[in-house]
Amino acid sequence: MTISDEARALHERALIVDLHCDVLLTTTFLKWNWARRHRPNPTPGALLMGHVDIPRLREGNVGAMALGIVTSPLAGNRGPTKIERMLDRMDDKLRLHPDHLELGTTTQAIRRIREDGRIACFAGLEGVHGLRGKLDRLEHYRDRGMRFCGLAHFTENEACKPMVGWGQHPTAGLTDYGRDLVDELNRLNMVVDVAHVNKGGVMETCARSKAPVICSHTACNGVYSSPRGLDDEQLRAIADTGGIVGVIFVSMFLGPGGLAAVVEHLTWIRDTVGVEHCAIGSDWEGFASYPRELDGADKLPLLTQALLDRGWTHGEILAAWGGNFMRVLGEVAG
Repeated sequence: MTISDEARALHERALIVDLHCDVLLTTTFLKWNWARRHRPNPTPGALLMGHVDIPRLREGNVGAMALGIVTSPLAGNRGPTKIERMLDRMDDKLRLHPDHLELGTTTQAIRRIREDGRIACFAGLEGVHGLRGKLDRLEHYRDRGMRFCGLAHFTENEACKPMVGWGQHPTAGLTDYGRDLVDELNRLNMVVDVAHVNKGGVMETCARSKAPVICSHTACNGVYSSPRGLDDEQLRAIADTGGIVGVIFVSMFLGPGGLAAVVEHLTWIRDTVGVEHCAIGSDWEGFASYPRELDGADKLPLLTQALLDRGWTHGEILAAWGGNFMRVLGEVAG
């Protein structure tokens, strides 16, 4: 696929925000060297891992990246300790690569880091099972760089049910703890993330939250029905909060078409609830399979070209790449 001068120039202008990257998992299991340009993952679908490193992030012009904080649901009472260790790993990488990376949890900080030619990083908790039904450490995690909190992952927890996985349930709403959790996240100016949450939980969270709600990495069932997709009612509920929906890059949730499928999911969100609610959440390094055209951060200009080819305007593309998230972050956290 040829990238035009127009697409390259537009891509360089964009503040690109990836709402979900699991490179801390790769770091945990493989001692991933972020500074080295790794060769492309040669397996079909770039299976499992090998999509992100600093050289390729720079080639893809990524300006900000949400690092997933993932803990095992089997950790039990060690959950809070596991969260701390994941945050420690993030801190270690930021200290190791200060010329390339910096913690950035506000719009002002992200813009400054971007202007300095570096990449802003912040953390997003994936599932509150590690909190063990408590709220008292959230402020501490926020101060360590956790900008948003995902209510669920692949298992039920004290707050809600997942859309798919152990304990899944399509209609169950939030628990009393889940309601208190949403209220506390609002109070702490932390973004509420409903990725992986079942429909009942998504709808109740959106009705309860006093701030914009995001779904950091998902797909649209209006394009391709999958267990990780949102229907139009959920899209509208998130949009009604002023929130955003990040399109995932995982092939099994996009359906056939590869890069073109990503464009179709983004276009569905634009046409259903408005371009101001579009975003990207790659889920790279997430132990899944990805389209060959998007199996590494260096290939992101291909998506800009594909959106132009689909008839998206420059302003729409800039909004989806990161402008919309910056608006939400500004409303929630400043």
